[in-house]
Amino acid sequence: MNYQIGPWQFISNRCVITSNHLERELDPLLVKLLLHFIDKPQQIVSRQELIESVWQQSFVDDNAINRAISELRKQLAHPIEKAPLLKTHYRKGYSLTVIPERLTQANVSKESTNIFPDSTGISAKNEEVATATISQPVQRKNSKKFLIYSLFVIICLCFLIWFGLFFINAPFSEKIKQIKVNKVASTWNIGSEVHPEMSSDKQYLAYTNVEPENDVMHAFVKRLSDQREVEITYPGFQVSILSWQLNQRSVLLQATNLKQQKCEMVLVDLSQFPVIGEATLIKKCDLRYTGYAQVDESGEHIYYTEYKNEHEGSGLYKYDLELKKEFIVIPPPGVMYGVIMPRLSHSGSKIAYVLSQKGKPFSVFSYNFETHETKRLFKAKKSVISFAFDWLADDKGVIVFEGSELSTIVFDKNNIIKRTLTVTPAISPYYIAVQSANSLFYSANKTQAFSLIKATNLFSDAPEYEALYKSDEDDYIIAEVINEKGPAHIFVSERSGSSQLWLSQNGLTKQLSNFTYEGKSNFAIGGLRVSSKQDRVLLRVNSDIAFFDVMSNKLYTIAEFKGRKILNYVWSKDNESIIYLERSGSESLFGQFNLLTRDTTILEDIKANKLISGADGTNYAITNNQLIKLSNKQNWELPKDARQAQIFAINGNYLYYSDAISRVARLNLEDKTVQDVHVDFKPIAFFISDNNHIFFTASKYKDMQIIQISWND
Repeated sequence: MNYQIGPWQFISNRCVITSNHLERELDPLLVKLLLHFIDKPQQIVSRQELIESVWQQSFVDDNAINRAISELRKQLAHPIEKAPLLKTHYRKGYSLTVIPERLTQANVSKESTNIFPDSTGISAKNEEVATATISQPVQRKNSKKFLIYSLFVIICLCFLIWFGLFFINAPFSEKIKQIKVNKVASTWNIGSEVHPEMSSDKQYLAYTNVEPENDVMHAFVKRLSDQREVEITYPGFQVSILSWQLNQRSVLLQATNLKQQKCEMVLVDLSQFPVIGEATLIKKCDLRYTGYAQVDESGEHIYYTEYKNEHEGSGLYKYDLELKKEFIVIPPPGVMYGVIMPRLSHSGSKIAYVLSQKGKPFSVFSYNFETHETKRLFKAKKSVISFAFDWLADDKGVIVFEGSELSTIVFDKNNIIKRTLTVTPAISPYYIAVQSANSLFYSANKTQAFSLIKATNLFSDAPEYEALYKSDEDDYIIAEVINEKGPAHIFVSERSGSSQLWLSQNGLTKQLSNFTYEGKSNFAIGGLRVSSKQDRVLLRVNSDIAFFDVMSNKLYTIAEFKGRKILNYVWSKDNESIIYLERSGSESLFGQFNLLTRDTTILEDIKANKLISGADGTNYAITNNQLIKLSNKQNWELPKDARQAQIFAINGNYLYYSDAISRVARLNLEDKTVQDVHVDFKPIAFFISDNNHIFFTASKYKDMQIIQISWND
């Protein structure tokens, strides 16, 4: 639909505004914003309404909203019209200062028509641009009677269209059936073989191999015609596969040296396979914040995802290799995790990517470089993240896996046809590489196993490591407690088939809990926080907060926290209260909940990101750049590397922190010195005992193969 907004004509299907000889293109987010304001002309729209209706999230960072509003106001600024079309109402919201008029195609200026001669197929685009929708007609300067008749006709037409789509097209747009697939192992090296990538000509398979004992990564390329395989190395670095250069026989590697904290993207020429050609440094990267990447066919640009600000999620960027300049393709959405796993289509005219929000189902979108059109191709049913999607040949569509459901999304002119197949035997791909419409390679979900490791004298010249309570299933998250028999360890284990609490004491290990949660046996336990008396353990069960009483062996849920977004929590020093951080709308609340009186007290405003507690029960807040003791507000400046850390703990005069990759460091709070060490596992979490033993939850890759599946329609 087209609108006249003051001096501008808004051509919504083309995502542009025009006025005489001026033309400005709007990105998908600005289109959504503008459509929402058009729907409510001269009405004040609150920030919360924008979060819910435009971003369609429960929380969006204030800076993301400010940037979007500022950019839309800038785009709507006109050299003739001095009055702003978008007005800010202090502490209330924003409003469009004019009443838009809906235009028919005949009303659009000749200039606009000449620039955009073809308007076919635009309704699908309007429905899919960043999932924006238009809910009501714009107000018009016609009679009330005409408006009523118009609304009645529009409602009738919408109903008829819906009726036709649902009862006529739906059976043909999505077909669901069960298929049996043939499974063949395709890789045979010892270790965990993950992340298959097919070359554009479908003749070569690249993948990453991880040694299960020390997590050392290797990159392999296999020619499928004769199964000949070569390993690609890069001196001084571990290497893993990122992607193939589009329509070229060069493979992009991520090269890392964890001890030196180095990360590089390297392009290796394989045009003379099995001879390995020259390796070219494409771009330096940050292992903590840079994700999947791909080089275009010409070798002029590289596309990649990256976190500029962790709380805003990951955006999609293009880097000009000659100019050494970065451009935004898809801005960070303001939610974790954001844009991940971008893949260029075979023609290079589109790029598809996963949009993932923590705790919600992921979606797959495509972005057209020529039209700047964004379309949602797939929305998952469950809140489990997956990178299992790839393009079909000739840009015909994509294949997406969610668990054992294989969805083929095919582009048919301006329509999207979805077909879903349930695969047997059941599989759960995490990455896929499409070979044809009926064949693909995959590596399985849940590639890593968790275990508990005790480290003694970690920062000495001779640290010692001990594997604890080892079982065939995952063990993770450990805490030290005291019961009637003395000191003991409580940890989470899945060895009995579901997540339960286990106790290890005096050389014996036993299961403490045996519960279902909300009628389900499949749930996640984590976030163990021990009280200062070591007789209670706070924990998270799925997204809910509970505590376990060590003496009575009972789990108590906290009904007052039900449905709230509790980000972080610790026990108060007296064991009677829980100090917590909560996300409420666009704000973070810092509060204390008393378990005896059930009262909540909002504490003074500290812009904390995390809460941690020492073994003596002293509580601390971690901000962007400081460690603050809550009892007396004593504070310490954080070193630069600590500000980027993922996990923290404190004991005595030391603040411990880690990047959750391989590095563990500690800051001496008295003399401000820092010691660090490299460990041969991923430290997902850690607990510091009174005697400075460090108990890690460690992550290691499982031994697994890449599998090829094929099927018949």
